[in-house]
Amino acid sequence: MKKMQKILHIDDDAVMRMMTRKALERSNKGFEIVSCSVPDEFLSALSDFKPDLLIIDVLMPQKKGPDLLSDVRKFGYKIPAVFMTGQDSGDFETKKNLDPVIGIIQKPFSTGTLGEDLLGLWDAYRNQY
Repeated sequence: MKKMQKILHIDDDAVMRMMTRKALERSNKGFEIVSCSVPDEFLSALSDFKPDLLIIDVLMPQKKGPDLLSDVRKFGYKIPAVFMTGQDSGDFETKKNLDPVIGIIQKPFSTGTLGEDLLGLWDAYRNQY
């Protein structure tokens, strides 16, 4: 099973980007994380960074998370994704063109367990295949 190490993250909120990055760094799980604030930066980082996992904020002003992930899929990337949201998870859970969406992290999240939570979602996803 491939180890999850490289995480590409997008959130328009600078505090949430910092909290997510710090929580993952402090988890001591060996994660390498790139955090982006806008969709163009995120899409550009895909080919350069080659992430194992995407963490995508659902509600952003320039582009909603599900729409951004749809763009990612149109470019041919099938990288597993996790949505982060402070809202109801809505109907994007059932949109097949977004698969694989391996989970949803509700905001506010526990900074002390975020690394373990992501690894749990990753392991559950990888064990399906």
